[in-house]
Amino acid sequence: MALIEIKNLSIVRGGRKVIDGFNATIKPGAITAIIGPNGSGKSSLLAAIAGDIAYNSGSITFDGEDVTSLSLLEQAEIRSVVMQERSYWLSYSVRDVIAMGQNAEALTRIDEILVSLDMVDFAEQSVTTLSGGEAQRVEIARALVRDCEIYLLDEPLAAQDAASKVRIITLLKKLRDEGKTILVIAHIDKSALTWCDQIIDTLAQ
Repeated sequence: MALIEIKNLSIVRGGRKVIDGFNATIKPGAITAIIGPNGSGKSSLLAAIAGDIAYNSGSITFDGEDVTSLSLLEQAEIRSVVMQERSYWLSYSVRDVIAMGQNAEALTRIDEILVSLDMVDFAEQSVTTLSGGEAQRVEIARALVRDCEIYLLDEPLAAQDAASKVRIITLLKKLRDEGKTILVIAHIDKSALTWCDQIIDTLAQ
């Protein structure tokens, strides 16, 4: 099971230090939430853990191996990412978008993920016609259909109604029970995160 260690991490973006000396240990085989106010650097932190942006000092390791030493292919094999921003401009179907770039094993799980996230009714619909919540679920499905050690999700519940939140949380707990390491960035009060095993609220300190 994957252990993520973040030590003395600093990130500068647009000339501003958005993360300053942050430390955390993300428990393996658990659901961890990192919470904090707007502007505290949550999304930048997730992008750095994913290997999508560079950090200025400190380290991020997966099982002792620095993320910066991993190739893009190695990173893709270890972690799957759901970022907040998404936009579609080509009229592919929901099913087609979920299938894009997936390996043969992931393709066999598409129907299961569509059912789990209540997406069957719009699986053949063009992604350009979706609501914000539906589009967010497409990105969640794209990430969770893959079999990875680590799942990184940036505010996956933000655009969801109550029923969809329950489905997403149920699916994350199922992956946790299978030994996966799940990190969720959240702008939610601690009282609404009882489904998480670990909550880190030191980002803005």
